[in-house]
Order: sequence, then structure tokens, then C-alpha cells
Amino acid sequence: MLTMNNLPSVQEMRYRNNKRKEQKKNGSFRWKQRLLRLGILGGLFLLMLAVAGCAGGPEKGGDLQKGTYVLGDASWDSIQVHNRIAGFIIENGYGYKVDYLFGETLPLLQGLTKGDIDIYMEVWTDNIFDAWQKALSEGVVQDLGLIFPDAPQGWYVPTYMIKGDSGRGIKSTAPDLHSVFDLSDYKELFKDAEVPSKGRFYNSPPGWACTAINEEKFAAYGLNEAFNLFGTGSDTALAASMANAYEKGELRLGYH
Repeated sequence: MLTMNNLPSVQEMRYRNNKRKEQKKNGSFRWKQRLLRLGILGGLFLLMLAVAGCAGGPEKGGDLQKGTYVLGDASWDSIQVHNRIAGFIIENGYGYKVDYLFGETLPLLQGLTKGDIDIYMEVWTDNIFDAWQKALSEGVVQDLGLIFPDAPQGWYVPTYMIKGDSGRGIKSTAPDLHSVFDLSDYKELFKDAEVPSKGRFYNSPPGWACTAINEEKFAAYGLNEAFNLFGTGSDTALAASMANAYEKGELRLGYH
């Protein structure tokens, strides 16, 4: 079970956030380039109009002095892009200041329920279902709608492993791989160079709720004997492991 016990406090997250800001100064995130590539998402404008009209935030209690909105920030690219778009609108459209509090999934939700965070732009609710439903039922958070109309997550192998790819000269290596219960029969195809007796599964980074869920699923499916859960250190590393394998026509199994 995923619980909210023994999680980093907001103060600890602020300390980590300040250290992260020091390490990432001088424009290393290149937000302008990312925003140009991804474009402004029209739905975010509607979302931020709704946020600006909420009763909470810096104007709560009738205080008209411009305050600061705190946005919960996390380690994957999409939430960071959403936050910077929203932050730009808040600062330049409504005249408020913005702060980004970096943390992990459940601690950020905890901060939201306690009022230490004002806006959590992207919540993967399936991964923290019980905690999210509890917060909604208690009325301490408000769901302002979807950012992604369809956002699947799951375990993936390259399609050419199942069907082959004649254009690239790749033959099918696992034509009968149809479900997680077939994976043990194919562990040799995903051999882990560090643990040769097992296959390698590329798990999501530490701190993501789905990382712990994948570990629980592995135990439930009886895959621990056949596979090693390989921890990727970041969103970028996880995506790169999939993209690099595909470009080279290699065999790869992992979460995304």
C-alpha cells in the first residue's frame, strides 16, 4: 500500500528545491526552447482562468495585496512545461508572483491538501487513487479538469518484436508475447548485462508513485525470479532508454 506516512516535509522539499535552483541556474532548463517546441496549450488558458477565480490562494480573506502562488513541481518534463506556461500566465496576465516547489508525487499532494501548495498542474490520479479520492471527498482540493484527454501508461516492448519490421529488416523475436504472464518465457531476449541470469525491466525513476506500483506488480505477477527491476535515474534517462533501443532495433522492456 502507498501511504502518506514518513514523507518529506514541505520544509525539506523547500530545502531540496533551493538546492536544485542553485544547480540549475544560468538557464540550464532552456524553458523558452521547450515552450517553442511544445507550443502553448489552449486548455491551460481555460484552466488558469478557473484557478484565478478560485477562493483560495493569495487573495483569500479579501486581501487585495498581490501575493505568490506556489505550484507543485516534479521531475518529469510535461508537468514542468505546464507549470512554466501557467506561471507565465499568472505573472504576466494577473500580476501575481510564482514559486515552484519541487518534490515527489505524494508529498506534493500532501502539501496541496495542507495549503502549502496552491496549484498542482498535473496529477496522475490512477497512481495515487486512494489519497486523491480522499482529498477530493474532504473538499480540500478541487479538480479543475483534464490537461491530457488521453494519457496511457503501461509496460512496453517495441512493436517489431511482435510483428517484425520488413522495412528495417527486423524479424519478429517474440510473436507469441501477448501479456505480462508470457514475459518469463522471454527473459533471455531482455538479458540484463549486470545480472545475466535475469532479464532487464526499465522502471521509472525513484519518487514516482508508479515506480512503487511497478514493484508491487512484479511481485504479484511472479516476475521477480525472471527479471531485474532496473531503476532509471530520471525522466530523460527513461525516455532515452526506449528511444535508443528503438533506433538501434534492439529488444527492450520497460514502463512508460
